[in-house]
Amino acid sequence: MSLYPFLGSDASSADRYLRLIKRSLINDLYLELEAILHYLVLCRRRGEEADPGIIRDIAAHRPDIVAHLRQARDEGGRVLWPETGGQVYDPHNISEHVHTMIGRRRLDHLHHCLDTLLAEGIPGDLIEAGVWRGGATIFMRAHLAAHGVTDRAVWVADSFRGLPEPSVEEDRGYDLSQSLEPILAISEERVKALFARYDLLDDQVLFLPGWFRETLPQAPIDKIALLRLDGDLYESTMDALLALYDKVAPGGFIIVDDCGAMPPCRRAVEDFRAERGISAPLERIDWTGMAWRKEGERLPPLRSCSTAPFTEIKRPCPPISACAFYHTMETPDGLMTGQWDLRDTTDAYLGAVDFAGKTVLEIGPASGYLTFHMERAGAAVTAVEPPLKRLWDIFPHQGVDRDAWRASFLQSIIRIRNSFWYMHHHQGSKARLIETVPEAIPAEVGRFDIGVLAAILLHTRSPFSILESVAARVEETIIVTDLYDCALGELPVMRLIPDPEGTAVDTWWSFSPRFFLQALACLGFPRAEVTIHHQRGPGDSLFPMFTVVAHRDRSGR
Repeated sequence: MSLYPFLGSDASSADRYLRLIKRSLINDLYLELEAILHYLVLCRRRGEEADPGIIRDIAAHRPDIVAHLRQARDEGGRVLWPETGGQVYDPHNISEHVHTMIGRRRLDHLHHCLDTLLAEGIPGDLIEAGVWRGGATIFMRAHLAAHGVTDRAVWVADSFRGLPEPSVEEDRGYDLSQSLEPILAISEERVKALFARYDLLDDQVLFLPGWFRETLPQAPIDKIALLRLDGDLYESTMDALLALYDKVAPGGFIIVDDCGAMPPCRRAVEDFRAERGISAPLERIDWTGMAWRKEGERLPPLRSCSTAPFTEIKRPCPPISACAFYHTMETPDGLMTGQWDLRDTTDAYLGAVDFAGKTVLEIGPASGYLTFHMERAGAAVTAVEPPLKRLWDIFPHQGVDRDAWRASFLQSIIRIRNSFWYMHHHQGSKARLIETVPEAIPAEVGRFDIGVLAAILLHTRSPFSILESVAARVEETIIVTDLYDCALGELPVMRLIPDPEGTAVDTWWSFSPRFFLQALACLGFPRAEVTIHHQRGPGDSLFPMFTVVAHRDRSGR
C-alpha cells in the first residue's frame, strides 16, 4: 500500500508528475528494496544468515520491516530498531538512501505552500538552507517545471561537507559534524547529479556552497517567496534567518524543519521571532516541522467589511505555457482552444445587451473571454472569484476522494486564472478582479449597472444566495445564462444533478428558465425576457442554453 492514494482518472498531468516526484524522493516506489537492505543489516548485526526466500518476497515474509519503513517515510523520522535490554539500534549512517528525510507530511506541506504562492502571486525565489541530498529543492524545481514557471529560481544553500562543529553555547552537546555524522556530508557534485537524474538541473537552479555565515549575507537574491531552513543547529538557523528573513516577501513562507527534533533550532526560531516582534502564529506541520507566513502589506487591498473581506488581485503576466483556456480565444501566440467556443454566438450568450458606458459585475470570469468582450463593448468590468482556499463548492459525494479531486482542480483553476492574466496584460485590460465570498459581496465593492452570471450557478451550493448577493449590488439589469434542460418544463424549479451511483462533484444543479424569472422578480427585477440558443462546448458539440435578461423595477426602489 502506497503512502499516496490513487488520484483518480481526472487528475491533471501536473498532479500526477508531482505525486510521482514525491513518491520517488521518499523511496515509496521501491520500499521493498530498502526493506531488504534493513533486513540484511539486521541479520549481520545479529550474526544470522539471511534467508533467500525472505529476500525474494520481503513484503510477504517480513511485513513488519516494510510497515516500519513506511511509517518512517510518512513521518520523516529515523528508522530505529529495538534490541534486547531496551537498547535501540540506529543504522542511518549506512542505511539512509532516500533522497529526502523530511517525509510525506512535510513534502505535502511544501507542495501546499508552493501552490499557495503560485495562486496568490507572492513574488520571489525559493531557497533551502541545508539541503542534504537536495530532495526538497528538487521538489521545488519540479513544481516550477510542472506549472511552467520560468521567472523564479531555486537556491540550493549548503556547506556540502556536513554540519559545522558547535561553536556557540546554545549548540553545546549537539555535535553533528562529519566525523560523527558522515551521512549528513553530501557533496555539491552528488546533489547536482541527483538534480540531473530528475532532469531538473538547469539555469533556474543556483548553488550557494559554503557555511551560511559566509555565503548567505552576500547571496545575490533580491526577493524570497519561500525560505526553508534545515540547519539543525542554533547557529546555522540564526545565520540563515538574519541573512535572509528581510528578503522574504509579505505573504511568503518560512519553514523550519527541525523545531521539534532539535532544541537548539527551536531556540533560534524563538529568539529571532521575539527579537523581531513576530506575532504570526507558528503552524505545526508534524512532529518536528514548523512554519509561518510573513505578515505585512501585499498587493494593495481594497477596503473590506467585517462579514466578507475582499481583495483586488493583480498578477504579473504568466507565460503561455502556464495557462489553460476555458474559452477558445485569439491570443498573441495564436488560437488557444478551450472547452467552450462562444466567438460566433457571444451576443446571444449575453442576451444582446448593450454594454456601452455601463459598469458590470461578473461572477466567475474563468479565462476572461466575456470580461474582455464586454470591455471592448464599452463596459467597465469588475470580475469576482472566490478565494482559492475555498475554490468553488464541491458536492459532498461520499463515493469520491474529494481531497484528491480538490488538489487536481486547484492545479486546473490556477492555470485557468493564469490565462485570465495573460489576456489581461496582452489586451491592456483595465478590468478589476476581486476575490471575495460571492454569496456576500461587500457593499464596499461598489454598485453596478449590470450583473452577469454566465453558466456559474450550476456549480455552486447556494445559487440563490449568490443571485441575491449580486442583486443587492446591481442597479439596472441582471443576465443569467445556463444550460437548458427542457425536461424541467415551465415550473420554477432546479434539479439536483449528483446521484448515489455517479461521481459528479463540481456540478450541482440544472435550472428551468422559470426558476430565474420568478427568483429575479422576487429580488426586484420583474421585467425579463428569455432566449434559447445553442453554444459550442466540450467535444465540439452544440449545447442548448438559455439566457434570462431581467430589469429592475425602478418604481420599487
